[in-house]
Amino acid sequence: MSLIHRSIFAVLTAAVIAGAAVSAQAQPFGLFANAYLDSTRTPVARVTVEVPFRTLVFLKKEGYYDARYDARISVRKDGGDEPTTYVLNGFATVKTYEETRRRDAKSRAWRVIKLPPGDYQIDALLTIKNTSIGMRRTVTLRVPDFLASGMAFGTPTVISVPTPFRQTFARWSELAQQLKGADAPPDAAIVGFDRQPGVRFTVFVKDGAERRVPVDVFYEVVDANDHQMVYGKRRVDLTATGNTDDEFVLIFNVDEWLPGVYRVNLRAQTDAPQRDATTSTEIRIDVTRAMLGADFDATLEVLGLIANQKELEPLRDAAPADRPAAWAKFWAARDPDPNTIENEALTQHLERVQYAVRHYSQFGAGWRSDRGRVYIRFGPPEQIDTAMDQRAQGEYEIWRYYSQNRTFVFFDMFGVGDFKLVEGDL
Repeated sequence: MSLIHRSIFAVLTAAVIAGAAVSAQAQPFGLFANAYLDSTRTPVARVTVEVPFRTLVFLKKEGYYDARYDARISVRKDGGDEPTTYVLNGFATVKTYEETRRRDAKSRAWRVIKLPPGDYQIDALLTIKNTSIGMRRTVTLRVPDFLASGMAFGTPTVISVPTPFRQTFARWSELAQQLKGADAPPDAAIVGFDRQPGVRFTVFVKDGAERRVPVDVFYEVVDANDHQMVYGKRRVDLTATGNTDDEFVLIFNVDEWLPGVYRVNLRAQTDAPQRDATTSTEIRIDVTRAMLGADFDATLEVLGLIANQKELEPLRDAAPADRPAAWAKFWAARDPDPNTIENEALTQHLERVQYAVRHYSQFGAGWRSDRGRVYIRFGPPEQIDTAMDQRAQGEYEIWRYYSQNRTFVFFDMFGVGDFKLVEGDL
């Protein structure tokens, strides 16, 4: 059984006020709960509230903008009587009004709580200061008996590492100074040509002897179709007395990977006595150097779904060394709001490509499938209908885009999920 317990992201709605401006758009607020073993091998839970800037209320002060909020966290064990309550105080401070409107900016407040093994319900009441806005969300969390088998992984953390960095497997203590520029994106997304993914994790053993315990650590990375991208094995010595040096880091070179979601699987084994522990986590790759290198033709093919050949000409004709600048210029021309740090058009495009890769890659590259190409160009349909063809034993899928006055019909002749476009102009 996996020792990772995924947090649940909840979407709630709220009016957003920044200074005197009010937006009626609904914005999300996230509640996360992860269980792991701390450095003393005590089961704990990290409860995090994540609030986008566009949900907050920023008040203009002397030379800056400031926002405050409180989150009342209630933790109740299944079958328990009274919950335990904690209050998280969060804030965000920026210098300019434009920063308050950043789509990618979030404020986070968290607390680490000791919890014995069991199932828990965690409730959060978020209150935005200086308003009457209040939002609620509930998640569930299972805290396992991590050391029941005598060995366990702590919860892996995905980190975003500045490139170039070629080390693959090392103790965290050996690389901590070199990795000062690494951060831990909460959505496990690696964004930008100058970043590469890593996974930071701890292995614990339960042993009364004061000695080093030899452990084999196996690791692999698989893509959405379970194709193995990386595989390795490393023998390490662990302390049975709770040494913080039993923390490790894996760093991956993704130059030749395609954008998409990848799963990192970890396994630790010992002999005499035999012990076994497993865990896994996901990494999302938004963009890689391979897109402008080894996979450049595929990148142009995908961009051809949203741009004409004249728009692509400067990027296509650029020398390899000039492609990053041409890529940036291409997307700068499509940026709907240059006053924000985020390029919303690029973000939307990458999200659509990732969706196509995740959902339509059963018979090849998802962005080459008919449904994938339509999704990348036009986005999610406003309505999807299905119908059976009784004679051919196949299935139709009809995508309707009412606001764009478009309809696309796909047909899966053999009932295996291989939908082909039979009606609609791409």
